Amino acid sequence: MNIKNASLISAGAAGALALAFTMGAGSVAVPNPSTAPGGGSYAAGSNPAGSNPSDARRTAIVVATEKAAPSVVSVTVRRSAVVAYGNPFFQDPFFDFFGPQYRRKEMSSLGSGVIVSKDGNVLTNSHVVGGGAGEDGGQLEGITVTLPDGRQFPAKLVGADNANDLAVVRIQGVSDLPVASIQERPDNLIGEWVVAIGNPYGYLIGDTKPTVTVGVISAVNRTFSSTSDIHYHNMIQTDASINPGNSGGALINADGKLIGINTFIFTGGGQSQGSIGLGFAIPIQKAKLVMDELIKYGRIREFTTGIYADPNMDQTRPGVAIANLDPGSPGSKAGLKTGDIIYEVAGKRINTLQDVQDVFKLFQVGESVEILYLRGQEKRKTSILLEEKPKRRNLY
Repeated sequence: MNIKNASLISAGAAGALALAFTMGAGSVAVPNPSTAPGGGSYAAGSNPAGSNPSDARRTAIVVATEKAAPSVVSVTVRRSAVVAYGNPFFQDPFFDFFGPQYRRKEMSSLGSGVIVSKDGNVLTNSHVVGGGAGEDGGQLEGITVTLPDGRQFPAKLVGADNANDLAVVRIQGVSDLPVASIQERPDNLIGEWVVAIGNPYGYLIGDTKPTVTVGVISAVNRTFSSTSDIHYHNMIQTDASINPGNSGGALINADGKLIGINTFIFTGGGQSQGSIGLGFAIPIQKAKLVMDELIKYGRIREFTTGIYADPNMDQTRPGVAIANLDPGSPGSKAGLKTGDIIYEVAGKRINTLQDVQDVFKLFQVGESVEILYLRGQEKRKTSILLEEKPKRRNLY
C-alpha cells in the first residue's frame, strides 16, 4: 500500500445550510413562577390570583414550565463598526478628491440564553453573540443578560465556538441565580412532549418574562452542514414553534429538564419566514462538552485520530483504506491496523476520504466515535476516543 502523501484524518473547531436563525410565530406569555404580581414571591405551583385551577389544567407541561422558565434569560449584545457612508453635500464628482466618509455605527441584537451553573454561566448560540459575524460584525461593546424577574446584569463573553454555533457568557458577582436542571443522559423519545422557552422579539412585546411553545420531538440525530461553516450534529427536531429571538433558549422535556439549546428552523421559503414545524435544538450533552472546553481552554482544542488514509485507494470499492497509523494514537489504541477498510463512521456510510473527514468535523476532544471496518473479509467494530492533537516540538 502506498503511504506516500497519505492524508491524516484529524479535525479541529472547523465546520459547513443556509439556515434561518429567525423563527416562526405562535408563542404565548408564561407567568414567572418566582415573582407574584406586585413584587411578592410564591412557590411554583401556587396561584397568586386566588383562583383554584383544576388538576386537569395543571398538566405536566405547566409544571415543567414553572421549573425551567426562571433560568431562561434574554441576551442583548451591543456591537459597533466603522462604516462608509455618502455625504449629500459631496455628490459632485469634484468632491471625490476627499475620499469616502466614515462613521461609527452602533448595532444591537437580541437572543435568548439558559443559566446552567450557579457561578453564572449562560449557554446561548454563537450567532446570538455575533461569533460568526465576520468583518461586518463589528467590535463587541457589551452584553447584558436580563432575567425573567426584570433584573439586568452585565456579562462577559467567555468563549464562542462558531463551528458548533454555541457560546458561553458569564454573569459575575450574583449568588441567587436560577439554574436549569439538565437532562444528563441523551434518552430523548420521538413523540414525547417538549416545551421551547425563550424571549421572542426581545423587548418589542414589552415584557422580560419568557414565552413557551409546545410540541413533540419529531426526530433525533439530525445532522447538517451549513454554507457558513457550521456543523450541526445529532440535532433534536421538534414541531414546537421557535420564534425570532428564541435562538439560544431552552428546549425542555415534561420533567422540566433541559434537553437542548434552540437554534434554528426551516422556513417556508419565499415571503414566508414563519415556522413550518421544523425546528432544531443542539442536544444539551453536546452543548455541555463545548461549554466545558470554552470555560477551561477558551477555545475548542484540535484532535487527531492518528490515522492516515490511502490516497490511491480502490475507487470501485466503498470505504477508506488505512495507509498508516501513528504509534500510540487513538486509532492505534482502538485496534485499527494498516490495510483495514473503514466503511462507516458514527452511523454514516463512507465512500470517499472527504466523507470520513466531514464526519469527524462533527466531533471534538473527549468524544468517542464508533467505526465499522473490514479486515480482509471480516466485518469489525470499534470506537475511537479522540485525543488532543500533540503540539509540534521545534527542532534546532
